[in-house]
Amino acid sequence: MRNTQILGIIAVVIIGALLGSVSTLGIIKLLSKTEPTLQIADDKDAHQTAEKIIPVSDKQNLNVEITSSRRNAIVEAAEKVGPAVVSIFVTQTHIYQQTNPGFGADFWNFFFLGPREYRRQVHSLGSGIIINPEGYILTNDHVVRGAEEITITLTNGEQYNGILIGSDESFDLAVLKLVSDKRDLPYAIMGNSDELITGEWAIAIGNPFGYLLDDTKPTVTVGVISAVNRDIKPGARQKQVYRNMIQTDAAINPGNSGGPLVNANGEVVGINTFIFTSSQGSEGIGFAIPINRAKVIIGDLISTGEVTRSWVGLKLQRITPVLAQSLGLNKKSGLIVASIDDMSPAKKSGVKPGDVLLKVNDEEISNSSDWEEVITYARVGSTLTVTILRDKDTLNINLTPEELPIKNAPSYTDRFGLNVVTITKQLAGIYGIRDNRGVMIADVKENSLASSWGLQEGDIIRRINRTSIKDINDYKKTIENIHSGYKVLFIIERQGELYYLPVVL
Repeated sequence: MRNTQILGIIAVVIIGALLGSVSTLGIIKLLSKTEPTLQIADDKDAHQTAEKIIPVSDKQNLNVEITSSRRNAIVEAAEKVGPAVVSIFVTQTHIYQQTNPGFGADFWNFFFLGPREYRRQVHSLGSGIIINPEGYILTNDHVVRGAEEITITLTNGEQYNGILIGSDESFDLAVLKLVSDKRDLPYAIMGNSDELITGEWAIAIGNPFGYLLDDTKPTVTVGVISAVNRDIKPGARQKQVYRNMIQTDAAINPGNSGGPLVNANGEVVGINTFIFTSSQGSEGIGFAIPINRAKVIIGDLISTGEVTRSWVGLKLQRITPVLAQSLGLNKKSGLIVASIDDMSPAKKSGVKPGDVLLKVNDEEISNSSDWEEVITYARVGSTLTVTILRDKDTLNINLTPEELPIKNAPSYTDRFGLNVVTITKQLAGIYGIRDNRGVMIADVKENSLASSWGLQEGDIIRRINRTSIKDINDYKKTIENIHSGYKVLFIIERQGELYYLPVVL
């Protein structure tokens, strides 16, 4: 009986297994006769399916909306300004002197003939922006300073020679001219940088790293105006003065210098100049010179090749609470006239020591930076309306800046790159010089032999070796009798202190 039950159970299990297999096989066959509901369709099937789902008219409207959303203000601004952006390739010659001759023939030549002079060609790259259809280009001075050859490349790949029309190192701006007979070149519109709003769109356009991809189209980067009116502290021996700069987080990289910073209207509002970085690349802190500052000096650069510096002859002092109390002033801050140069525009206008400076052309003057900004951008011959407080009376005085007397003083440029001038009575008054014997350094030519000596504008050369220099004729006679390779000792005066400066000519 027990064996019969076991055999029955086994038979039931076998029959159940057979029935399950038959059922599964039937289901598989049934499914194989039906097309899958999910499959990868080819382009034709997808297109036909889309037409069934989306009507043609609705699809066209959708495409229009997508295209319209892509063509935003940034795209249109880049297309508007892009053709006017150029790449600038500069060739310069740097002069080096042998410093360690070692032993052998070089040592004896160094000892008897002086250090050997080496010249090496170097190349640099930057960007610029065409500002009128005749091919005038605005860029940074540091992009083209010392240039011997300039090559300009347009966005369409055309290359032209460029010539330097004018530049100014302190403003760090330069104007080039594209050598071409064309009078219909693409150019950009200059906007109004005084109307910039912190947080609005900023578009930087230029040629970073000099067309690494061998493509003449400029690179566009986008950010915002991070801040305006930034004053940058100058570095040691830095001649550039960066005031009221525009700060942006739009990426600015090597090669972008001189290119335009553009607003959403497609107007140039600044000239990209430098970045703060610890990695040699963009970190979101870039600075541009406001275009309104550039507008002031473009005319000078084109007409005379340099910026004509204005001079009024005022020396001002900051008002402190203690000074205000001692002078009985109600104003506890600002600037007071400390002294006035003889024969200066300020002297002629009637300004007096002790006057408190309140405004210039209705703009408040609160500190020395405000005053320096006024003088920096004041034009020779223009009229400044100066509002002063004298005793208890408020007066408006018209003051007309004149050209710096150093430009009108007799000058001489030697073969080493030093430009010196006679110390006139006016210069002596401006620089506080008590002894007008000697010559004053007016300029040191870039990349010249003298540029490595450490001399600065305003230094006074009192002696050369054992020869006293009384005037410009003495200097000319002495320096012309010194041959290259000679060791020379200059005795100079700088800010009232005497220094010895040994150099090798």
